[in-house]
Amino acid sequence: MQPMQPLEFYFKSSEFPKSSKIETKCFVTKTVKLIKGKPEAEWFTSHPQFRHFFHMPDEDNLKLQGMWMLLLRTICTPEDDVAWFVVNGVPIRYSMREHALISGLDCGDYPPNYWKLEGYKFVDYYFHDRKKITISDVKQKMLFYATVIRGKPKDSGHLDLFVLRMMDDLDACISFPWGRLTFEDAIKEIKHVMNNLKGEVKEACAFPGFIIPLEVKHIVL
Repeated sequence: MQPMQPLEFYFKSSEFPKSSKIETKCFVTKTVKLIKGKPEAEWFTSHPQFRHFFHMPDEDNLKLQGMWMLLLRTICTPEDDVAWFVVNGVPIRYSMREHALISGLDCGDYPPNYWKLEGYKFVDYYFHDRKKITISDVKQKMLFYATVIRGKPKDSGHLDLFVLRMMDDLDACISFPWGRLTFEDAIKEIKHVMNNLKGEVKEACAFPGFIIPLEVKHIVL
């Protein structure tokens, strides 16, 4: 039996006492409150995946220091489908299984040619230049996807084109495995943040996209 290799962290232990403000655009509470007052609320509250967000604790202010403590203890790993953290000396896995259990989102397989699904009829009806649509532009029409599922670091950032395409077919939005998409986004963002910080804690770091499972995971631990 080969000896176990020592764990390698992105940060040295001397960085652990330091804190950093996580900048995010994943505002579930504000988004849910806005949707509840709209005629379209029934579509969301009956959605097999999104309805779970309407039962989350009503908390205006995100407390992300717990999530930051997880990120500080991220282990270097070549795997692209999982993240590992060490809490009190115990390796903790964050895989698609944990993501699905915490979020309630579907993490099944993508449909064939999913990146080509639907089109831009809905978007072109309301907007002129689809490549320049920002979160600020869609706050009354596509807020949920812009601020919960696949948000950008800034309101002025261009909205994800795949999300814009999916708006053309509400049936496809219901059956699409949003859990798989948001999990892959989260893993990519964890590695991006780690590589960007280069082992040095900074005053703030941006973490766009769907962060709720990571926010909740530290509470479970």
